[in-house]
Amino acid sequence: MLHITNGGQQLIQPRDLFMLHEGAEVEVIIEAVTPSAAEESTASALVNSVRESVIGEGASLTIHLLQNEANGPAHIGLDGVSIGAKGRFSVDTTTLSGSLVRNEVNVALAGPEAHAELNGVYVLNGTTHCDNHTYIGHDVPDCTSDELYKGIVAEKGTGVFNGKVYVKQDAQRTRAYQSNANILQGDDAKVYTKPELEIYADDVKCSHGCTIGRLDEKGLFYLRSRGVSEAEARKMLSHAFMTDVLERITNEDWRKHLEGLIDAKLALL
Repeated sequence: MLHITNGGQQLIQPRDLFMLHEGAEVEVIIEAVTPSAAEESTASALVNSVRESVIGEGASLTIHLLQNEANGPAHIGLDGVSIGAKGRFSVDTTTLSGSLVRNEVNVALAGPEAHAELNGVYVLNGTTHCDNHTYIGHDVPDCTSDELYKGIVAEKGTGVFNGKVYVKQDAQRTRAYQSNANILQGDDAKVYTKPELEIYADDVKCSHGCTIGRLDEKGLFYLRSRGVSEAEARKMLSHAFMTDVLERITNEDWRKHLEGLIDAKLALL
């Protein structure tokens, strides 16, 4: 699915609806782009998108989302997901460009043995602002969830991660993991991160954490001592930082495509 914003002051409100019946398997690639010839004229546009997904028993939905709207519109997106028994939902969100980007993902694990996996990569520079807000509700027993978001923010970019896992009192034997890691490049880059757990059951295994730091100076020194230029060394370390998120993408062709786009963006930082 290709979402193209092309034009001046606009309000664009796309809505996608995915309904998977029992045992269905669907993989969707969604790209939000702005044509290079229209970049200047789309900066004042607003995209307000909604995507609803209902995943039936034993069904599986995988979404690959690429946001690459250079100097493009403000883009606010909401994903609402309900997962039935033994269903599976996976989304990987890659944000490379945009003026103001907000991704909100609300997941309800509504049936036993349901699973949700949320992955994200954001590489921001200029004045790009990117929010990733997630909510995973463990409403019933025996469900699992896993979140991993990583970002590199340079120049005057701003990254935000706010993830919440909510475990109801009856949701025993919950397994939930959440992690957000960030690298800042430059004194003007900013990251705000807030992972949250709210647990009312007693038989659970949950963890969360976040980190904010800079590239490893010892690693840079090692690579430069081996004849690697500083720019290439930074690119190599930045790519390695993203690797564990990208390796979660099972579609090999799409993963390689993303790696090429990310490397091209890293070369500009």
